[in-house]
Amino acid sequence: MCVCLVNSKTGQPNFFLQWHITAKCDQKCRHCYMYDSPFYQSEKDNELLLTDCKAIIDDFFDTVGSGKGSIYFTGGDPLLRNNFFEILEYTAKKNIYPLGMAGNSYHLDLETALHLKRYGVDMYQISLDGLKETHDYFRKPGSFDDALRAFEVLKNAGIRAMCMFTLSRKNMNQLIEVVRLAAKIGLDGFDFDRIVPVGSAKNMKEEIIDPLEYKELLLEVDNEYKKLRAKGCRTQFGYKDNLWGLVLDKETLSSTQNLVPEGYSLKRGCLIGKAGLCILSDGNVMACRRLPVIVGKLPEQSLREVFYKSPVLNKLKRNNRLSKCGSCKNLENCRGCRAIAYACYGDYFAEDPGCWL
Repeated sequence: MCVCLVNSKTGQPNFFLQWHITAKCDQKCRHCYMYDSPFYQSEKDNELLLTDCKAIIDDFFDTVGSGKGSIYFTGGDPLLRNNFFEILEYTAKKNIYPLGMAGNSYHLDLETALHLKRYGVDMYQISLDGLKETHDYFRKPGSFDDALRAFEVLKNAGIRAMCMFTLSRKNMNQLIEVVRLAAKIGLDGFDFDRIVPVGSAKNMKEEIIDPLEYKELLLEVDNEYKKLRAKGCRTQFGYKDNLWGLVLDKETLSSTQNLVPEGYSLKRGCLIGKAGLCILSDGNVMACRRLPVIVGKLPEQSLREVFYKSPVLNKLKRNNRLSKCGSCKNLENCRGCRAIAYACYGDYFAEDPGCWL
């Protein structure tokens, strides 16, 4: 559950990396952005060497300093990278926090989870994309039951168990049920985001929910969140999707605060060009993993060089290039989803097709 932290004293966002440390994976999800992409073969064949990974970690630490940046390791499945624990140990020595992971459940036993905990992993995200039959349809048979097993392992190891739901027309009628399930089994955090028709999902544009339907669904979900909180539910329900900012006030949107360290808040809206970068397993850099546009290359370039000098990224930062979103009063807290706009219209400055305004 990649987040951008804002220092409450300075108002400055903390820099983060979403690092796809390997392209190795035990499954081939129907909506995965990695497979069937123009970058997959390079990711698979040109995985960064350990020395390169350490150089990137050094660069990150030198750029942001101790305790002022976060790294979220994902993949593929990070546990399938042979030297992942060497990378994790090297990262831990730099006092980088928070340190999170997102991956599959299959290789996550208690011994492994305790090992992750010792190296400072604070949260681990596993997906549920519906109830058993629907989730297994998207992922693979048996993955729903194994996800539930792994959530229990994480709790026993003292790692916050996070759940992400990829929302589409096919599973939208099960979102509320999965919210209730997350509360029932005591997950630490739950959130959802819309499907982006890229990679394996490039022919799934029909799965995008109509704008007015989506607005009603958001209101229904928020109502369920309130009911569960009133019953004493301790699961923190997130508001990741930028379009939440069109229906809820800032006070409600900040209700996930105990998911972040004291002295910080969560930054709202599209994070492209604001505070983070996404690294692929071959060192190519994206502004967002779901937006298939390369903005730099590590470790040949420095993080600072990519973030401040990339022509593509600097172009993406400019709100005045946005079409309909550019004149919206909610611009700073939303900006729509640039990845969905690009997937649907071939233009990352186009309007978000899920927006009802």
